[in-house]
Amino acid sequence: MSLLDSYVDRDVVKHFASLMADLEPQPSRIAMLSADLLANMNRVALTDWIPDGVAIEGEAALGLEMESKSFIDKLIEFTKREKVILTVKQHYLEIPGSHSTLKEEMDKGTDIRVVEDILGAMVVASRKRRNKVIFPITGYEDEGLITAAGLAKAKTVGFRNFFVHNQHRQTKGILEALATSRKQVDGFIIPLKVGLNTGVGAFSSIPLLYNKGVVVSGYEPMEIMQSIWMVLNQQSEKAPAAVYQRTKEVSDEVVNRARWMLEEVFEPADMLIDNLGLVKDGGFRIREKYRDFDAQNLF
Repeated sequence: MSLLDSYVDRDVVKHFASLMADLEPQPSRIAMLSADLLANMNRVALTDWIPDGVAIEGEAALGLEMESKSFIDKLIEFTKREKVILTVKQHYLEIPGSHSTLKEEMDKGTDIRVVEDILGAMVVASRKRRNKVIFPITGYEDEGLITAAGLAKAKTVGFRNFFVHNQHRQTKGILEALATSRKQVDGFIIPLKVGLNTGVGAFSSIPLLYNKGVVVSGYEPMEIMQSIWMVLNQQSEKAPAAVYQRTKEVSDEVVNRARWMLEEVFEPADMLIDNLGLVKDGGFRIREKYRDFDAQNLF
């Protein structure tokens, strides 16, 4: 029995597989900027149903690993400072730096605490007022919105010992860099949780200037399969566009509120990103009014 046989909507997946086959697509690479989407693809082995020659590339394959050695090295450097507590999500512990991991530093007695999110880090800061508490922030607009809400709360509360080390990325800048890189990416799939914070209008330049489609996808395997078909169909019809795979959860009110919150705390900034080099507007910089929470200014 194949992995797909246990999936409740397997017939929908097979339907889109049939539609893809009918397109007889040319060899192409589709960049999928979401670990969650890739995990759900692998859960039912969707790649077995995608036409030969169509490659779905995640961040690792594109050379866009979220946390680089230098980022981990900087976090370790922070822990060497007096009265600093580093708070991190669990997955950071095993990421290698140049000489060690955070887990190895933790085992040596360094004060590193595992938290679920920025609010957990703020709880530590509220209990350890004599310490400087640092929380690393990475990810795209979905994580950026959580950070923005957290910093707005920290400003309201009046925290003076809480800081973030920022490596948030801006999806549009990354897509534009990939569209013009030597990676030969032919289309993009990004997750709904990013699209709800940006709106598809944020990516209108990608099909217009670079002739590559952008599909904002839901998370179910059948939705991912539809999104892949949509990218391939755009290529077949030579009509690239920035679109939602589904629209029932999308409203201008939701998008505008999220964009306002992001713009309240962050502004676009050029960012050095792995093997893409310096990407114009590839990241977010903390605005001046929230700069007191930026760990870069702490030392």
